[in-house]
Amino acid sequence: MNCTLNDDGADSILSENCALLANRFPGLAALTGLDSDEGRDYLSKKIPDDWKLLDTPAGCPTLSASGVYLHSRHNPLREAEKTLASASGGPEGLLFAGLGLGYLAEAYARAHPDARIVVVEPDIFVLFLALKARPLAHLLNHQHLMLAVGLSPQDAYSLLEKTSALELKAVENPALMNPSRAWFAEFKEISLRNSRKNEINRNTLKKFGDLWLRNMVRNLRNLRDAEGIDSFKDVFSGMPALLVAAGPSLDSVLPRLPSLARSCLVIAVDTALRACLRAGVEPDFVLLVDPQYWNWRHFDGLSAPRSVLITESAAWPAVYRFPCRSIRLCSSLFPLGMFLETRTGRKGSLGAGGSVATTAFDFALHAGCSPVYTAGLDLGFPELKTHFKGSIFEERTHADSRRFTPAETAGIGALYGANPYPAPDYKGGTVLTDKRLSLYAWWFESKLAACPNIACKTLTPEGMKIPGFTTAPIDEAAGLPDRRDEIDVMLDACLADNTDGLNAETSDEKKRIALFDGAVQELLCDLEDMKSLTEKGISLCRKTIPADPAGLQKLLAELDELDRIIIQHPVKEVAAMVLESSPPGRLRKIRLRWRTRRPSTARFRERWKKTSGICALFIKDRSRSADILIGGCKNKTANSIDVQSPFNADPRTVSIAIRSFFSSAKVDLSYFDSQAQASASEKSFPRTTTCMAVFSLSKYGFH
Repeated sequence: MNCTLNDDGADSILSENCALLANRFPGLAALTGLDSDEGRDYLSKKIPDDWKLLDTPAGCPTLSASGVYLHSRHNPLREAEKTLASASGGPEGLLFAGLGLGYLAEAYARAHPDARIVVVEPDIFVLFLALKARPLAHLLNHQHLMLAVGLSPQDAYSLLEKTSALELKAVENPALMNPSRAWFAEFKEISLRNSRKNEINRNTLKKFGDLWLRNMVRNLRNLRDAEGIDSFKDVFSGMPALLVAAGPSLDSVLPRLPSLARSCLVIAVDTALRACLRAGVEPDFVLLVDPQYWNWRHFDGLSAPRSVLITESAAWPAVYRFPCRSIRLCSSLFPLGMFLETRTGRKGSLGAGGSVATTAFDFALHAGCSPVYTAGLDLGFPELKTHFKGSIFEERTHADSRRFTPAETAGIGALYGANPYPAPDYKGGTVLTDKRLSLYAWWFESKLAACPNIACKTLTPEGMKIPGFTTAPIDEAAGLPDRRDEIDVMLDACLADNTDGLNAETSDEKKRIALFDGAVQELLCDLEDMKSLTEKGISLCRKTIPADPAGLQKLLAELDELDRIIIQHPVKEVAAMVLESSPPGRLRKIRLRWRTRRPSTARFRERWKKTSGICALFIKDRSRSADILIGGCKNKTANSIDVQSPFNADPRTVSIAIRSFFSSAKVDLSYFDSQAQASASEKSFPRTTTCMAVFSLSKYGFH
C-alpha cells in the first residue's frame, strides 16, 4: 500500500513530529518552515514526484528517492538493527551521515540514552518525509541529539568541528547518502583537506613549538607595549589594495609597481619587501608572522621608514628592531599569547592559512579593501621557478653553492621535494604545485566563499588557479584614479592617536602595565597549580594497585576527577604546547636498545623475581604526552622504572612499545589489547586521560 503525501494518518504524524521538533529545535523548525501549516504545505508541494513513501510487509514505511530505496523494501527496522550491530561505534556517540526515515539513528537512541547522536542530512525533503512517515519521539526527545540539516558542506564541517562532533565514529550508509551524493563527496573532500591541514599544523608545532615559546617569552615586553590592528578595521573601505607576494611571476609586475602604488594600498609579505624596495616602493603595510630566523633575514639590511609592520608575538625578536614607521601586533594564534591577550585585550585577529600571504589577504579584508589585486601569488612554480629574482632564497642558494652542490641542486629539492603535481593555471594550461601550496589555495577559496561581495583579481595569471579569483591586466589596476594622497592621509590619521613603546608617565599606560603584569602572575600561579595536579596524578599512579575491586575503583575515580580538573584548567593548552614541543624522551632510546640487544628470559626473570605476581602498567596521557610507569610491588613497596616520552599515545604505538619491552617474556597482553581496541575509534587516548592495564605474571612463574 502506498503512503501518499496527503494521507490523513501521515499528516497527523507530521504534526506531532513537527511539534516535537519545534519544541526541541525552534530555530531549525522556523528556518525550514516546519513550525507552521503553511510552511509544511509549501514543502509538501516542492517534493519531487519520484520521491515516494511506501509501505512494507513488516508494516513500517520505506522511502524511494528517484527509484532508489533508502531502506529495505521488506523490513527497514530489522535492517537498521543489523546495521547498527555491525557498526564499531561505542556508547559515547555516533555521527550518522544521512537521516533517511530515522530508523538507524532512532535505534541507536533507544539503545544508548546517554550517548551523543549527531545527524547530518543535507536535504530538507528527507527530513520532511521522515517527520511525515513515522513517529520519531524517541529520537527527537533524545537529550544529546544534534541535527545538521540543509547546510552547505563547509558550514556543516565548521559546525561539526566546533562541537567536537567529528571525533565521533561516523556511520556512513550509502543508501541514506544517495540523495545527496555530490554533497557528501564535497564534504569528504573538505574533511580530507582539513585533515591534511591539521597534520601540517601538528608537524609544524612539533618542529617549531619550542622556537615559538622562546620567542614569545622574549617578546613579552613587546606584547605588552605594542598596539593592535583594530584601529585599521574598515578604515580603507572601498579602497583598492595590491597584495604583493613573492612568487616568480612578481618579476613581471615590479616595473609597474610605482604606478600601481599610486592607485592602491600596497600590502606586502615579508619575503617580497626586498623586491618592493628595489622597485622604489615602500609598502603601506608589511606582514611577518613566521617565527623563524630566516624570515627575519628577509629584512636584513633593509629599512622602510614609511611602512607599518604587522607581526606576531612569536616572531623572531630582532623583528621588533626593524626600522619602520610603526610596529603593530595581530592576535596570537598560540596558547600563551591567547592566555595573556584574553586578560589584557585582544590585538585583532587575522586568519592563518599556513602562509603569510593568507594572513596578508585577511588583513586586506580587515581593512575593508575592495577590490583586492594580487601579484606574485602563484602557489606554484611557474617556469619551474620558486621565487622572484634576487630573493633571499635565491641568493642563499648561490652563496651556499659548491662545485658538487650547485644552486640548481637546491632548486631541484625545492621543486620536487614535496611530491609536486600539475594544477590548472589562469591561462588554461598547468603549473607545477604541491599539496602544501594547494592547501593555501583552498584557504583562499574558502575565504572568498565566505566573502562573496569582495572582488579579487590577479595580475599574474601564471600561478595556480584559485576558484573565485579572476584575472586582470596590469593596466586595469594602474589605470585606476590616483589615491596616494588620500591613502597617506588616512594612514596618518590611524597612527596619530597611537604611540609605540612604553610611556609609563600616563595613568593609562600604568594601568596597562599593571594589567599585563597581573596576567603574567596569574599564568605563573596557574602553571604551579597544574604542576601540583600533575604531581598528584603521578603519585596516584605510583601507588600499589589495591587487591580489592573497591580500592581499584576509588583509585580510578580519583584519577578521573584529576582528569576533569585538568581538562577545564585555564592553562591546559599552554601546558599542552610545552609538552608537545618538548624534546623526545627516553622511551625511544630504550626501545631501540632492547631491539638491538634483547635480554635473555632468565635476565628478565631476575629483574622481576621479587614481584608478588602482579605487574602494574600505567599509561597516562597528559596533553598529548605520555608517562609510562612500569613496576612491581612486594610488601607494599614499589620498584618502578620511569620512562617518559612526548609521543602521541596512539594505541598501536603504545602496544608496540609494550611488546618491545616485554619481548623476552610471555606476558598476557589481552587486557591491554582490549583497552587499546576500545580507544581505537579515537585514534589516540583522550587528552589528560589515564588508562590502566594490569597483567598477571603469576601463571608464568614470576613470583
